[in-house]
Amino acid sequence: MEIEGINYKAFENFLKERKKEVKSPEDFADALKEFVQWVNSQQEKAKNIKEAVLRGEDIPLHKMVIEFEKAGVALNLLIEVRNRLLEGFQELMRMQV
Repeated sequence: MEIEGINYKAFENFLKERKKEVKSPEDFADALKEFVQWVNSQQEKAKNIKEAVLRGEDIPLHKMVIEFEKAGVALNLLIEVRNRLLEGFQELMRMQV
């Protein structure tokens, strides 16, 4: 799996994997919910591998490092998406009607 930089392209790729375009607020909310669940699953995978290593199971070091990095990148992407959404919301609130 290729690890991409933290930018909007990664979120677009996530949406393409869903094979749906966001056309309504409900679609966007569903996409965001699925994205948060995907990030959570990446975190769970990393946690399970860490626990397996602590139990003494034979897990290759490179697999462990890759899963930790994937979980870290996914979390950083989620934080960046949250920050962008907050910036957009704050910009809307600053607009005068």
